[in-house]
Amino acid sequence: MFSTSSKYRFFIKNFQNAVFVAFILFLSLSSSIGFAQNTPVFRIGTGATIGNYFPLGGIIASSISKPVGSRACEKGGSCGVDGLLSVSVSTQGSVSNVIGISNGTLEGGFAQADVVFWALRGEHVFRTRGAIGNLRSVANLYPEAMHLVVGINSDIRSLEDLAQKKVSIGPAGSGTNAAAQLLLETRGVRIPEENMFTLSDSESYEAITSGEIDAFFIIAGTPARLVTVLTDRHKARLLSLSKTDVEILEEIYPFFSGGMIGVGTYKNTSDTLALMVPAQFLVREDLDDDLIYGITKALWHESTAANLAKGHTLGRFITRETALDGLILPLHPGAERFYREIGMIPEVEENLEDERPGKESGNPVADNQIVVDDETSTDKPQGNNEVVSEE
Repeated sequence: MFSTSSKYRFFIKNFQNAVFVAFILFLSLSSSIGFAQNTPVFRIGTGATIGNYFPLGGIIASSISKPVGSRACEKGGSCGVDGLLSVSVSTQGSVSNVIGISNGTLEGGFAQADVVFWALRGEHVFRTRGAIGNLRSVANLYPEAMHLVVGINSDIRSLEDLAQKKVSIGPAGSGTNAAAQLLLETRGVRIPEENMFTLSDSESYEAITSGEIDAFFIIAGTPARLVTVLTDRHKARLLSLSKTDVEILEEIYPFFSGGMIGVGTYKNTSDTLALMVPAQFLVREDLDDDLIYGITKALWHESTAANLAKGHTLGRFITRETALDGLILPLHPGAERFYREIGMIPEVEENLEDERPGKESGNPVADNQIVVDDETSTDKPQGNNEVVSEE
């Protein structure tokens, strides 16, 4: 049903080929200088090659890497972890990354906070698989917006109007898919099975352009490249959620917040009320403390900030100041050590009052983290809920 135009297929194929060739060359070079000396490889699970996670993961992977034989940081070389090679791995997205990190096929990865929440509790998309308890946080990265994209001439004016339309909720295994299902279920919008599709971003692009679907969801930092192309070509527009839609989701789930996709972010688009969810950097809890300490330190090195700002429009929103905002999981001990050293986590003072019976000790939590202690927790992340568009 959903065909991809030859021009678009050519672009995607060549882009993916270029990524593959670059990856092979990188591995070949690395093997000559590092693998022979047992260079560890740190795989970062990201997302589709045409999305934001993959290129941002590539910048971070490059910045935290420092294979044997690399120039010293102070001489213009990498400021990463000595002896480490990191690579950005394309995946289906947040759900796939969480599973991959847990089972050892990935060392780290990016995931939406809502997906992390469900993994921790073994609910929603993890209901069958069960809770995943061996993940830890390294950092909050940046806020993402749920875009509800509808055809330019569509008569869709509200979330409820989707009930009789053909809608893609994103590929299985993606954070978009999980969050879209949650939104529709919570608001009681029932789309017939034959009208609900799990298309990739590129498939959704083609399907809405050709009129084969009426709407699709995509969660991404703004501006999302795919949405930019559609709005620039006058093929689609964004649908604003209602205040009620947002308030109900905010009240029930600690990881969602309401925010505006600002006017001018996309062509001919006014302020659009959307659900926001943070993207977070996770690792497996059994990874070496010194390794994760080094990775966290390299992540927040000034050279990484420069690489991110120069390499991607969203890079400037990844800041050390917001690194602890809205974290669902406790920090990995190695990451915690770094944040404590730089004063972002206060030292725990010895106090008899803190040692009273029933006072549990454990991984410190910053003031602006979400604490998920029990089924009734509804603490909200503290931070800026507005996604700032590219200038």
